Amino acid sequence: MRNTCDPGPALLPIALLCLLTGPLAAAQAPRQQPAQPMEHLVVHNHQPLLVPDGALQPALEIRLYPDPANGFNLELLVANYQLESPQLAGDAPPGLLEGHAHLMINGKKRIRLYGQWQHLDKSLFKPGINQLTVTLNSHQHYTWVTGRQPILATVFVDPDKQPAVQHQFASHPLPESPHTNR
Repeated sequence: MRNTCDPGPALLPIALLCLLTGPLAAAQAPRQQPAQPMEHLVVHNHQPLLVPDGALQPALEIRLYPDPANGFNLELLVANYQLESPQLAGDAPPGLLEGHAHLMINGKKRIRLYGQWQHLDKSLFKPGINQLTVTLNSHQHYTWVTGRQPILATVFVDPDKQPAVQHQFASHPLPESPHTNR
């Protein structure tokens, strides 16, 4: 069985060219303007959007709790970000980004999240390991990016194991601050 990470002999010259020119090209590229889409960092079919200079840097973590009746309850912990429905857009304090979040389960976008809590029915999960990823998004559905990294958090869960959460990761974890909604 061939390793899926192996580019194979036919693609090796292209892979080497990308490895050799990628950092050089990035170093020579002009600085991206604030709040402009960055097409080369597409996340789950949503174009990236650079957090503007002067804006507070959003942070995101997620927690997953077994629901006693069915499935799990997902908690979004955000800092420096106004998580809301598009109908409430435009009321964020200066320097604070606003938008919603997208939940992907096993690579498929499932739900838009407008608040801190969401129930996830057990029918959303397959047997074995499942990957849940949440991204912060503008109301135009761009994925917010800072430091060339999308703002996202991921949990790997196996509904049939105890504890169910097997691993978790956040690209921009929460600082300990009064702006954190814990």
